[in-house]
Amino acid sequence: MRVNISHRGGDFIGKNYTVYHLHTEDSLLDSCTNYKLYVDRAVELGQTAICFTEHGNIYNNIEKKMYANSKGLKYLHGVEIYLTTSLDEKVRDNYHTILIAKNFEGVKEINLLIDKSTREDHMYYKPRITFDEFFAISDNVIKISACLASPLSRYPSSINEVYERLDEIKKEKKELLSSEEYRQEVIERFKGWDSNQSPITYGNLDNFIKEEVSKMYTEEIKVLKHTEENAKEIYDKLLQTYDYYEIQPHVKSLDQIKYNKMLYEASKKYGKPLIAGTDTHSINQYKAECRSILQKAKHIEFSNEDEFDLTYKSYDELVEMFRQQNSLPMDVVLDAIENTNRMADSVTDYELDTAFKYPILYENEEEVFIERIYRMYHEKLDKGIIKSDPRYEENIKEELRVFKKIGMIGFMLFMSELTCWCWENDIPIGFCRGSVGGSTIAYLTDITDVDPVVWDTVFSRFANEDRKEIGDIDLDIAPSQRHLVYEHIIEKFGEDKTAYVLAIGTISDKGTIDEIGRALNIPLYEVKEIKEYYSEYTDAISSNAEKIKKIESVDCYENNEKLVKEKEECEKQIKYNEKLLTELKEVKYKDLFYYFDGLVGTAISQSMHPAGIIVSPVTLPDNYGTFWTKDGKRILSINMEEIHEVSLVKYDLLGLKNIEIIKDCCELANIPYPKAHTIDWLDNDVWNHIADSPVGVFQFESKFAYDSMKRFVCQCVNDLSLVNASIRPSGESYRDRLLERQSNKNPSELIDDLLSANNGFLVFQEDTIKFLTNICGLSGSDADNIRRAIGRKQRDRLEAALPSILEGYCNKSDKPREIAEQEAKEFLRIIEDSSNYQFGYNHSTGYSMIGYMCAYLRYHYPKEFITAYLNNANNEDDIKLGTELAKQLGITIHSIKFRHSTAQYSCDENGIYKGVASVKFLNEEAANNLFSIKDEIFNTFIDLLVRITELKIDSRKLDILIKLDFFEEFGDITYLLMCNNLFSTYYGKKQIKKDKALEDRLDFDLLRLCSQKETPKMFSGLDSVILIKELIKNIIPNKKTPLKIKIAYQIEHLGYVDIVDKKYAGYCVVLDLNVDYSPRIKLYALANGNTIPVKVSKKIYKDNPIRRGDIVKVEHQYRKPKMKKVDGEWIETDEKEWWISEYKIC
Repeated sequence: MRVNISHRGGDFIGKNYTVYHLHTEDSLLDSCTNYKLYVDRAVELGQTAICFTEHGNIYNNIEKKMYANSKGLKYLHGVEIYLTTSLDEKVRDNYHTILIAKNFEGVKEINLLIDKSTREDHMYYKPRITFDEFFAISDNVIKISACLASPLSRYPSSINEVYERLDEIKKEKKELLSSEEYRQEVIERFKGWDSNQSPITYGNLDNFIKEEVSKMYTEEIKVLKHTEENAKEIYDKLLQTYDYYEIQPHVKSLDQIKYNKMLYEASKKYGKPLIAGTDTHSINQYKAECRSILQKAKHIEFSNEDEFDLTYKSYDELVEMFRQQNSLPMDVVLDAIENTNRMADSVTDYELDTAFKYPILYENEEEVFIERIYRMYHEKLDKGIIKSDPRYEENIKEELRVFKKIGMIGFMLFMSELTCWCWENDIPIGFCRGSVGGSTIAYLTDITDVDPVVWDTVFSRFANEDRKEIGDIDLDIAPSQRHLVYEHIIEKFGEDKTAYVLAIGTISDKGTIDEIGRALNIPLYEVKEIKEYYSEYTDAISSNAEKIKKIESVDCYENNEKLVKEKEECEKQIKYNEKLLTELKEVKYKDLFYYFDGLVGTAISQSMHPAGIIVSPVTLPDNYGTFWTKDGKRILSINMEEIHEVSLVKYDLLGLKNIEIIKDCCELANIPYPKAHTIDWLDNDVWNHIADSPVGVFQFESKFAYDSMKRFVCQCVNDLSLVNASIRPSGESYRDRLLERQSNKNPSELIDDLLSANNGFLVFQEDTIKFLTNICGLSGSDADNIRRAIGRKQRDRLEAALPSILEGYCNKSDKPREIAEQEAKEFLRIIEDSSNYQFGYNHSTGYSMIGYMCAYLRYHYPKEFITAYLNNANNEDDIKLGTELAKQLGITIHSIKFRHSTAQYSCDENGIYKGVASVKFLNEEAANNLFSIKDEIFNTFIDLLVRITELKIDSRKLDILIKLDFFEEFGDITYLLMCNNLFSTYYGKKQIKKDKALEDRLDFDLLRLCSQKETPKMFSGLDSVILIKELIKNIIPNKKTPLKIKIAYQIEHLGYVDIVDKKYAGYCVVLDLNVDYSPRIKLYALANGNTIPVKVSKKIYKDNPIRRGDIVKVEHQYRKPKMKKVDGEWIETDEKEWWISEYKIC
C-alpha cells in the first residue's frame, strides 16, 4: 500500500516514489550498474514500481521485467529515445526524451519506434526519430521531457533566439581566439609530445587554434541554421505533446535550476504536470566513480559532469536535494514527486506470453509433414539407402504421436525443408549435433544423417512428451556458407518474423585492468606486468582449487597418504598465491584495483550472437523489440536466455571448421560430399592409421584427446564416442580403466549385456534411458524424466517411480525377486553416482562420425585433405600442424609458383602449392588472373610480361612475385628483376631520341634493327619487345642470387622462410630474438624447414651478437632442464630446452 505524503513543520513524511529515468549498464558506457542492484534497492526502500530507460535501446527487457516482477515490483517499459528535427539533413541535434508504455499496445509502439530509430536513414551517431514521428506517437505511450538534453531545454523557442545564439557564438569565438589563457592551455595540452606526433608546431599554432575553435561550434551552428522560421510553433507543439515536464534535483547546476523554473511556468501555461526525474546512472557513489573511470578510459567527456549527482536516491534524499536546490516551491516539488507514482499507477501491467511459438508454414502442417515423411522413407528404401525393417514404421508412428502432442510438427517440417534446401544448394551439414540424432523421422527427412536403427540412438533423449521446453535442433554448417542459410530463412518467413540474437559484450578481468590503467595514465608496460601477475596468481589459485576438488572426489582419499600430501601442497599454493594477489590489489596497485570490482563484468558493447536466428509466428519488432546493425542485420533486443523464457524458436546454425575442411577436400578430390550410407565405417586402413596423427581429426586434435585415442586403439565409431566421453572432466572416475580396455562388472548379466558395447561402463545418458526402457519396461518419456530427476537430485521423483522400475526389472530377470530387486537398486545407485558425468550418446555419435570422416579423407585423399586443412587454418599453429602432416606423409609443400598456385593453397600431382593471396600486397584477383593464363605458352619471360600487362597487375605486385621466385621456370631472381627493369623502361615506346639512346648506352645498330625509320635526331617505329629481348641477350648476365638475398626477400614479403635444401645442414636463419633476459632465438633450419626455439648465454651473445635475418652455422648445441619460479625460487622442471654454445655468423 502506498504511503501518503504530507508536510509537517518543514519535515516531509513519506518513503515512496517511482524511479523512472534510470540507466543500467545496458546504456552502454554510461553506467556500470546492473539492473538487479536497482531492483533490490527499490524493494529495500519500499518502492512499488520501476522503469529502466536506456539510451536508445531496450536490451534485455524481458529479464528486467521478470526480475522486477519476481521481487514484487511493477515493471514499466520505457526508453530514453533520441529526437531530431528532420532526416533531410544530417544534423547532430539528438535531443533526449523519455517514453513509457501505458499498456501493451504502448510497449509495441515503443518497440517499433526503436526499430525505426536504428535504421540506416535514421541513424546518425545515435538512433533517432524525427519530431514529426514523435508528434505522431499515440496516447498508449507516456511522453516525458527528460533532462537538460531535452528539446524543451535545447531547441530554440523562437527565431529570435536562433539569431541571438548565432551572435553569441561569434563573440565567444572571437574571445577564444584572442585569449592568451586559451593559447597557453593548448600549448600545455601537447607539452611533452614527440615532435613527430604533436599536431602543433611553433609555426602553425595560430592556424591550429583557429581550426579547433571553429570545430567547437560546427555542430551547434549546423543545428541552429537548420532550425526553420516556425521554431516557435514547433516549440509550442513540443510543450503540448509531452504528458509530463521533468524537473531534476541537481543542486549545483545553475542550468538545471533555470530549466526547472522554465518548466514550472510552462506547466502553469499549458496545464501539464511536473514530474520528478533523477536521471540515475549509478546505484551509489562508488559505482559513479567507476563510471567516470570507464568513460575516461573510453575518452568520453560530458561538460559540467561534476554538477550532477546521478546516484539512486531514497525518497528522503530526493526531497532534501530539491530543498537544497530551492528552484521551486516545495509543495510543487512534492506534487511532482507524487506524480511519479500517479504515472506508474496509470500504466496497465501486462503478462509475458510464454506459450510455444513454433513458426507456421502451412495451414495443414500435419498432413504435409506425414506425406513428406512417408515419401522420403520410401525413397530411401527404393534407393537402397536403408533396408526394410519394421522398426522404421514403429518409430515413425511413436515419434509422430510425441511431436503432435508437444506441438513440434511445424518445427520438424521446416527443419526438414531447411536441411533439404541446404543439400540442394551444395551446403553440406554435419551428421547431427545434439540429441536430435535419436529421431528416426529426423533421419528419414534428412534433418540428420544418423540412422537410429543402425546406430542405436535414443529418441526420448531428444523429444520427451512430458517436457515443457521448446524444441531445439542445432545444425553444423561450413562457416563460409552460414550466411546463405540465414538469408534463406529470412526470405522464407519475412524480415518481421526473423531476427538474429542479441549478445552483450562485457569487460573481462584483464580488460578491466587495461581500461583502468588507461584512465589512470599507467604506462602500458606496467599495465602488461600487472596483468601477468594477476593471471599468474589467479590461475594458480583456480588450478590448485580444481586439483583439490578432484582429490576430494576420490573415495576415502583421507587414507591415501600421497593424495593427502598433494592436497596439503595445493592448499599451501592457494594460500601463498592469495597472499600475493592481496598484496598486488591492496598494496602495490591499490589505486587501480580500487575500481576493479566495480568495473569487471560491466556491459560495454552489443553484437550479434554468432550461432542462432529466431523465427516466430508473431512479428518480432513490435512484440519483442529489434534493432538494426550498420551492415543491415536485424537483431532481437533480448538475449538467449530471454528467448527461452518466452518460448521463441531459435535455429542454431553453428559454423564448424571441419565441415568446411571436408567440403573443400571433396571439391578438390572431385567427389561428392559423403552421406552416411556411402561410407565404409569399418575401413581397416583408416582405423589402423587414424592415430598416426591428430591433425584434422575432429574432437581429437588436442594432445590429451589424441593420446587417449591412441591408448584405446579405436576400431569403430562407438570407440571414438567412448573416448570422446571419457576425456571430459566428468569422465575422470572411469577414464583410466576404460582406456585400458578393462571390463566393468555390473550387478547383473542383464546390465552387462546392455552395456557390452561400453565394456560394461555406464558412460552415456542414453544408457540410463535404455536400462529403464529395454530392461525395466518404462516408456521413453518416463525414462527420460527419471534420468533428469536423478541428475537434479530429485529423490522424491525417483522414489515415486521405484515400484514401476523394480516391477519391470524383476519381470525381465530370471532371478528370484529379492535378488533381482537388489540388483536394480544397486544399479540405480550407480546411476545416481554417475549422473553428473554421463555424456550424450546421440550427440557423441554424430560428432565421432565427423571425426572418422576426417580420418577417412585424410587417408584416402591426403593431398586434398591437407590442402583443405591449410586453407581453413585459424592461426600459425594450424599451418605448422598441416605442414608437419604433409612432411609425415611425404607430400611436398611448394612455394608459390606460376602455373600451379592459386589464391589459396592448391594441389596437383606434384604436391601442394602455397596460396598467392596470403602474401602481403598480393590479392585474390591477381592470383586468379595469373592462374587463368597457366596453360598459355610463353617462350621468354618478356612474352609473359607482355601478357601480365594486359591483366593489369601492377609493378609492386610483380616485383614481389619475382623476388619470391614465383617465375622460377624463366630464370633466376636477379636475372628476372633486371629483365623486368628493362621491360618497365622500354615496353610500349614507339620512338627514342638519339640523345637518350646515348645516355642509356644503347647500340645504334641494334636500334636500327628494331626501328622502321631513322632521322638525324630520332629512331621511330620502334618494336619495343624485340629491343628488350636483344638488350637482355647482350647486357644481362644470368648470375645466381645469393642465398642471403633470397632469405631477405622472403622475410620481407612473407614474414618467414620456406627454403629447404639438405646441402645446408647445420645452417639456420635467425627469424626472431628476444634479449631481455637470457637471449632467446627462433631459428629456421634450412636443411629440413624446422623452426627451433633456442637460448644462448648472455656472455656468448655479447661476444658474438646476431641479428634478425642472419644466417648462422650452429657448431654445438645441447639440452638442459627448463627453469620455473615457484614460491619465489627458480627450480628445474622435467621439461628441457635447447641451448647453443657455439655458432658462426655466415
